Amino acid sequence: MSTKVKQLIALGITIIALALLYTSAYLPYVKGSLYISAMQSSQQATTLQAYLRPFDDAMNFWSPVGQPEIIRFFGNNTLSLISDQKQNLPESVATPLVSYTVQKLSSDPLGGKGLNYSQDILIEASIISAYAEKYNKPDMLSAAEQLYKKGIQLSPNRPQFLYGLFSLYLAEGKSADAKAIGQEILKYWPDDRNVATAIAGLK
Repeated sequence: MSTKVKQLIALGITIIALALLYTSAYLPYVKGSLYISAMQSSQQATTLQAYLRPFDDAMNFWSPVGQPEIIRFFGNNTLSLISDQKQNLPESVATPLVSYTVQKLSSDPLGGKGLNYSQDILIEASIISAYAEKYNKPDMLSAAEQLYKKGIQLSPNRPQFLYGLFSLYLAEGKSADAKAIGQEILKYWPDDRNVATAIAGLK
């Protein structure tokens, strides 16, 4: 093999290595940095638009990895904001924030498969449930119920979906449904006294 051919091979390998480094390390680093910056700037935001803009920049930045994780981070952050009893977001802010977050979570970047996908469903169901209860939107509870049931089908061994559905039925006053789910929970986790007490108090 000639020296020129060896040099060309070495050059090709170097280019491939640099390309892999760029896509697998640099781009995810930039994306993560943008999200961290968004978290920091969100604390000073005075409007929803100003709050969402830096998160949009992070989520719209292309990287071969990191997008599903950032969406879940954002979803959990929205859930914390909606669920926080000390911080009552105006409904005019909470409604578009929930709509934006649900749209991101349901964008299905993984094709509807895997543990990460079921985690997206759990976060989405929890957000909708918390929003419906806090802002008195009972018609939205059915959407959360369907998501919890879908999660149970996808991940029957994950307790979060059963517990979420149990809490939802309790909030709706559906005693029979709550009791059935509670008994299902106790089959797997018989030492859960909170669920046992809640069932005992149902009529």
